[in-house]
Amino acid sequence: MTESSSAELAESARADTGSPGFEEIEREEQSRLFGRIAWARVAVLPVLVGLVMWLLATDETPWRRWVLGTLIVLASAFFLVEAGRHRGKSFRRGTIRINLTFAVLAQAAATFATGGLGSPVLPIMFPIAMVVAITMRPPVAYLLVVCQIAALWAMALAEAVGLVPNLNLVVFGGGSRAGWSDTHLLVNAAFASAGLLLIVGLGRITRSAFDAMIRRALRARQDSVRAHAELSALSGEIAHELKNPLASVKGLAGLLAQDVSAGKSGERLAVLRREVDRMQGILEEFLNFSRPLVPIAAEKVDLDALCREVAALHEGMAHERGVSIKVRGADTTALCDPRKIEQVLLNLVQNALEASPKDTTVEIEASHDSEGVQVRVLDRGPGVAAELAARVFEPGVTSKAQGSGLGLTIARALARQHGGNLELVGREGGGCQAVLHLPAAQ
Repeated sequence: MTESSSAELAESARADTGSPGFEEIEREEQSRLFGRIAWARVAVLPVLVGLVMWLLATDETPWRRWVLGTLIVLASAFFLVEAGRHRGKSFRRGTIRINLTFAVLAQAAATFATGGLGSPVLPIMFPIAMVVAITMRPPVAYLLVVCQIAALWAMALAEAVGLVPNLNLVVFGGGSRAGWSDTHLLVNAAFASAGLLLIVGLGRITRSAFDAMIRRALRARQDSVRAHAELSALSGEIAHELKNPLASVKGLAGLLAQDVSAGKSGERLAVLRREVDRMQGILEEFLNFSRPLVPIAAEKVDLDALCREVAALHEGMAHERGVSIKVRGADTTALCDPRKIEQVLLNLVQNALEASPKDTTVEIEASHDSEGVQVRVLDRGPGVAAELAARVFEPGVTSKAQGSGLGLTIARALARQHGGNLELVGREGGGCQAVLHLPAAQ
């Protein structure tokens, strides 16, 4: 490999490591993994306590009783504290490192205290090594595995020289070793060490493969966002350039209408002006969709009052369609930008009125929910078609003959900008309900 290609690979590796969002994903997944491990340890804790109590009852060796008793007390306290910390969401970068270091040291001590290389606890060393290799990065991962290997050889040598006369458990025959020769002890330690090294290698390969997949996914997302931003900017520029000519056409149509008497020509000019108005509305939605969401000016907002204001703005449209509007609300206060939430509600109420048949009622209801507050807009229209239910918030998806398909997309984007959400669900007895979730004002 040439020097230039090596430099390119190194630069690519540095770029991958710095992928935006990678650290957040890694932290979130490690927190989830730590939570599962923490509660799994709590679940098996009664079994461990029972086994240790049985060993303490069957083996009267003083040093073994002291080591195992101390270990089970420390492990119980550590497991419960770490599970409580995870429930309190106090996950930190060093949390997994502390937990795995404790696991390596505690397992080595438990293995030595229960018979060394003949201990039934010895196989637990291998899954711990796999977790270390997958979750920890070098050099910490390698250092912990080196500690495991050193513990193996220390136990082998201690057994070979008979350092502890009663190392083996009484229930397994007692004595300084498990009936093995020196060669057997050393070969066993060598194969166990090789197994640990193999596990570490496989774990690092697995971790690298998952990291590479995440980075590729992040790069693909970045490319998609970049393409979307470029397309949005282009559509916004086109829409902006078309607004002025349309305004000129509308103005000229208005001037011509003054000189045209009522009849076929007047009707045609009226149709022309209505179509220009419709095109201007579509272009305005395109501009709202293409321009970035500006920061919100959040304040305490009386949702009941805001809903009544939106209802008052639609009284004329409701009267024309033969539909009534009813507002219900308790003392509901949200933390939001009133201009933007009014824009969302205007869109939802207009959609409800357009979908409602004559002599029905559109209801607007503000209330508290489990996560904050919500505003529901209910109608007795046909509801959301099954083929559109999963795509109703995608740009360009609409059931209206002359709709742009951007209103709901923008409305949900504004809701999520506030930390809330917008969803459409079916209504019992027919119709649709649009549910706007918002954070409550504290």
